[in-house]
Amino acid sequence: MAIDLCTEKRSCWVIAYGNSQRGDDGIGPYVAQILDQHLGALPSVGIACLPQLDLALLEEIQGADHLIFVDASVEALKDGVGWTQVTPELNGWALDSHHLSPGAFLGLLALLYDCKPVAWTVSVQGTHFEFSETLDPQTKHYARRAAVQIVDWLFLHSIAIPKIKIEKRG
Repeated sequence: MAIDLCTEKRSCWVIAYGNSQRGDDGIGPYVAQILDQHLGALPSVGIACLPQLDLALLEEIQGADHLIFVDASVEALKDGVGWTQVTPELNGWALDSHHLSPGAFLGLLALLYDCKPVAWTVSVQGTHFEFSETLDPQTKHYARRAAVQIVDWLFLHSIAIPKIKIEKRG
């Protein structure tokens, strides 16, 4: 008899966003690519890669327990990566808004689907945001560091656990 220790529900979504044609603004997609190579087969973790946060994603991620937003930052960050807990908010957001913040995204998720996941923004320091399809070498280093931190976080919170089948003998 086999016991499946991993559910099929995506309990965590990593939502990486940014413009890959604007140099270091492509940090989010780069981190998503790294994570997909290492976590893509895990049914408990979903990875979404977008140019910007999009309302269309709300329905797909409803029911998640955890969200991790990944984006570039122009701010100087200790070791190039910073984690900030996100709280839901709807103040100042309009339906015609071009840019949706993680807080507004969470606020809409709570309002529309009564879904209140624990959420973090992982900011990765970038320096070159002009038109280019490549990341600065130092930025790539920071992005890889962020990906490792995300994987560590997923394992520490028992989210990224490979399927294990236990055979009952006897």
